[in-house]
Amino acid sequence: MDEYVETGHGIQDIVKAFAARFPFPLDDFQLESMERLAMDHSVMVAAPTGTGKTMVAEFAIWLAQQRQQRVIYTTPLKALSNQKYRDLREQYGFENVGLVTGDIVERSRASIVIMTTEVYRNMLLEEGGTGTVVPDGERFGPASLQDVGFVVFDELHYLSDLERGPVWEEAIICSPKHVQLVGLSATVSNAQDLANWITRVHRPIDLIIHEQRAVPLEHYYFLDGKLHLVQDADGKRVETFPNVGGEAKLARMLGRGRVYVVDDDEEAEEEFEQKRGKKRGKHGRNEIANELGPTQQEETPPRKKRIPRPRRAPEPGEVLTALRDAELLPCLYFLPGRRVVEEGAMSAALHSFTTPEEEEFIREEIGVWLEKLPKEDRKLQQVHTLTRLLPRGLAFHHAGLLPGLKVLVETLFAKGYLRAVFATDTLALGVNMPARSVVVGSLSKFDGQEMRLLTPNEYRQLTGRAGRRGMDIRGAAVIPYSPWEPFEDSFRRITGELYPVSSSFVIRYNSVLNLWRPGDVQHLRRICASSLREYQRYVVWEYNELQRLERQYARARQSGKKKKRVAAEQALEALERRRKRIGEYPLSRAGAAELDGTIFALRALGYIGQNDQLTLKGRLLRSIFHPAGIIIVELVMRGLLDDLSAHELAEVCSWFTFSNDKRLNNKHGVIPRLAKVRRDLWMVLQHVQGIEERAGIAITPGVVPEFHGVALSWARGMSLNGLLRRIDLAEGDLLMLLNQTIDLIQQVQAAMGHVLDSKDAWETVVPLMTDGIINERAASVRARNRITQLQQMRERLEHLRPLLAQASASLLRGIIVQSRTVPSMVAQIGEEEEVPVDAEEDRDAYGLRDPEAFVGEV
Repeated sequence: MDEYVETGHGIQDIVKAFAARFPFPLDDFQLESMERLAMDHSVMVAAPTGTGKTMVAEFAIWLAQQRQQRVIYTTPLKALSNQKYRDLREQYGFENVGLVTGDIVERSRASIVIMTTEVYRNMLLEEGGTGTVVPDGERFGPASLQDVGFVVFDELHYLSDLERGPVWEEAIICSPKHVQLVGLSATVSNAQDLANWITRVHRPIDLIIHEQRAVPLEHYYFLDGKLHLVQDADGKRVETFPNVGGEAKLARMLGRGRVYVVDDDEEAEEEFEQKRGKKRGKHGRNEIANELGPTQQEETPPRKKRIPRPRRAPEPGEVLTALRDAELLPCLYFLPGRRVVEEGAMSAALHSFTTPEEEEFIREEIGVWLEKLPKEDRKLQQVHTLTRLLPRGLAFHHAGLLPGLKVLVETLFAKGYLRAVFATDTLALGVNMPARSVVVGSLSKFDGQEMRLLTPNEYRQLTGRAGRRGMDIRGAAVIPYSPWEPFEDSFRRITGELYPVSSSFVIRYNSVLNLWRPGDVQHLRRICASSLREYQRYVVWEYNELQRLERQYARARQSGKKKKRVAAEQALEALERRRKRIGEYPLSRAGAAELDGTIFALRALGYIGQNDQLTLKGRLLRSIFHPAGIIIVELVMRGLLDDLSAHELAEVCSWFTFSNDKRLNNKHGVIPRLAKVRRDLWMVLQHVQGIEERAGIAITPGVVPEFHGVALSWARGMSLNGLLRRIDLAEGDLLMLLNQTIDLIQQVQAAMGHVLDSKDAWETVVPLMTDGIINERAASVRARNRITQLQQMRERLEHLRPLLAQASASLLRGIIVQSRTVPSMVAQIGEEEEVPVDAEEDRDAYGLRDPEAFVGEV
């Protein structure tokens, strides 16, 4: 234990002891945050990217070690968890740092454990502290948190993420009160609201806001082959570009066939257009015509017809060349979409940005990496393309990239051998890759529903990577000209006020079942009322109520009646006391309706039975955290999976991992047994979603009809190259889907294990049909039927449990094993031959689709 902590030295002495470990002074906001943590307070730090928020988390880790406590460090993405694991392992040693991400479990009882927020939430929700059994035989649960002193939530602004936000809220709400929370957030406009909410649902938390960037940022516009400074590092506008950009969009709005051009005499044209647009005469003549008069108009020679000069969007290579000449490399070049990212990198490959020595080093690094890759996978198009780009100092990075290639790109960039990395916006989400400059190749993005302009939060997240602390005096954000985006209007909007973090909380079956207390629905209501969504609703109500009471008080004073004035004063005082009180606030009508609808659906589907006890189905679903878990349980309990092999079980589970509506051009077929299961699945889905519709909720997702065959082919031995030839998905996407399938299989297998191994589950479980009055004989018959039913259920689970283990094992081979290993510790994988696929797989799948039975694509 550290001498400062052990001997009871002051708070500042403890912080100084930590700060002395670094050769540079810490910032004031870092020191203030550390002092609050040393005072046993929770802390939320809101600061721009690259300012050193992580230093506060490192202090929490150091302080926990002095106190002989453990730390849980959560991140929203597996990639961030892997990177944080590598970083902390180098600082604190191999044995002191663990990793739990679902597909990777290493030293889960270490003093520092890195995990995804979803794993942490699942750990908290497991019944009665029994926790989740992980592959190394250890058990997670609330009981295992007794020696945890700190829980770090990295990227706390993820609370607004539609997919992951609800997980974060549940994790914060259910965290034990004895742990100190450390929230690290990007700058958001409602940071105080988030801190107030955490204070209400967990324990008081101190908010530390730091708004100054570590490296000042300049904004440039790349137009006509030149970099133009738009806004300097002090935030002052230097140059404006009215009526520039968006010409193609305007031409399309005005009618097809119109050409957007740039006149040679731009200043004269701008002055002419400004005068022309100021005022119109009665008969359509503009202000210029009115000023000249009829005689002068007749004598004025016609305007010389200029030759139009079209303006085009610059090629990425042009932008990079200008950045190199301005000494603004290396850069991150953000583009929307993976295909555009790869095309951008390849178009820039006409230029080389490395020296011969750097090129030689990069080729050596590539050679080392290729040795770890199975021979068959070295022929992948992605591998071929990227290994040709890297020696030229270029690379691309997106979610569809193979995990090993991602690490290779990140490592080479960190070492300074790459001059430009073309990437989607996923790279900006926490991956530590600062650059001298950032190019935002498009100010618009497709959000799954429509093309829209980037929000100020998204733009700041991207440009937050510009400027390397301790290396650059200023960072540079570059926006290339686009004929589809008017520059001035777009720039004003993306650099405007930040949007607030809004809750995306939804009630899920799994959460209700894990938090269920027979006969105590109020317990669930209190937890749902603790969500950020309900808090934000309540704040709006509170504001409106305050306005109403103030108006009422003003009218009472004007009326001169003392009784009314006193009543209004008392109402205002009561509301003020309520505002100051830390604790519960009511569940809104909408929230109550959603919770009641969810409970109704669980009762109607047989997950909550007599006397509010959970049925076997309820106990199974409680341990399956996937959104489609209820469909899987229905398939299992109805016996619809009984006749399937291990490979086929893996295939069925894979159907629930894909949620994109893109065209797949799938050449896989569906074998007869799986065709029947698919029809049964659609009927089950229609039934479940019908109950949900009656309950006024929409929780259960569907499946994408065109996605199938991937897991079955892989389980039977098909290579990754073979899969790529049969379906239009990227290499990294296929690996991600197969890994998600393995995770889901293991969840279902573990759920069955919990039920089978629980004596209490079979002694207290009740039959699904409980209504009606029966006589003694009928009761005896019913009891025998119940015993028979339970025995059949047990036999079914005992039959499926080992098959699921085999299903998981059949997918764990080759590059999948490599992708589920910590990237920096990848061992060489043996080479594999491609195994021929069974001919029966080639049956056409499209004749099996039942549009009437299928309800609700994801």
